[in-house]
Amino acid sequence: MNGCKSTFDRLIGRAKTLELAYGCPDARPGEAEWKLLGLPTSATWDMSPESLTSDADDGGFTSTMIASLDPTYSIEGEVRVNDRSDEFGIQQFTKYFVDEVKARHNPTVWMRFHWGNYYHIGYMVASGLSDGGGVKEIVTYSLELKLNEGTTFAIEPDGEDEAVTGVTVTPTSASIAAGASTSFTVNVAPVDASDTTFTVASSVPARATATIKGSTVTVSAPSGATAGTANITVTTTDGSFTAVFAVTVTV
Repeated sequence: MNGCKSTFDRLIGRAKTLELAYGCPDARPGEAEWKLLGLPTSATWDMSPESLTSDADDGGFTSTMIASLDPTYSIEGEVRVNDRSDEFGIQQFTKYFVDEVKARHNPTVWMRFHWGNYYHIGYMVASGLSDGGGVKEIVTYSLELKLNEGTTFAIEPDGEDEAVTGVTVTPTSASIAAGASTSFTVNVAPVDASDTTFTVASSVPARATATIKGSTVTVSAPSGATAGTANITVTTTDGSFTAVFAVTVTV
């Protein structure tokens, strides 16, 4: 219930999600049409490419060419036994499956499978559907989906950016003579952040300047620079997190 510290009215686990939608292969479903089929407890996919092998005439070289991907998805999951309007109901899907086969039609459905940071999308045929057990409100299901229309299959980024959570520098300080230079590494967290860019600024540009190349910052002390310390501040583009490298210039 909303407001309670603990809740037992939702399914757990979203490392992988399976969304389905009815439709035809010539039009991908809109965002509002995708609905979860419960939540997967086990999900595997297999691409067993169909290959063609030919021998070239000149020299007998063998060439292997991939003709198709033939992706297959085998998914087991938990789902509410009573269909809800905000989910892809298992009861009506089972009826659809049987009705289509009885009518000598393929039980086809659009699939959007979230795996890692990508969506696997395609117009699939349900080649297997079974009840894996379960009692009361939550039951389990097993579903196998094979690609039905090859032109619809795609793997696309999910569009969800991984936000920056912090930044550090290694090392955090150094000493150099006027006219010399040193460098340090910028570590943006997490390592798979979507935007790892950053800017640098010197507290005393006449004493020390900084340039960026990838994750490395080179700090240089101009000839004739006065002795003392300058702070090189690193600021991430995403989140404006900061870290400081202290350089001491000696003469």
